[in-house]
Amino acid sequence: MSEKLIQLRVEDNVKDKADEIFKAQGLTTQTAIKIFLTQVANTGESPFDNLFSSNKN
Repeated sequence: MSEKLIQLRVEDNVKDKADEIFKAQGLTTQTAIKIFLTQVANTGESPFDNLFSSNKN
């Protein structure tokens, strides 16, 4: 299976806090992001679906 590299920048404190939370769950931040993206790809749904309204006429 082919893979693509995703790079992103976040503030240090955001990354550190997320790392702590994921570590307590037995995950790395990288694994948590992979799980998130896989879930979105498999379900076709995003946890952001209802956060933004669209003006479709």
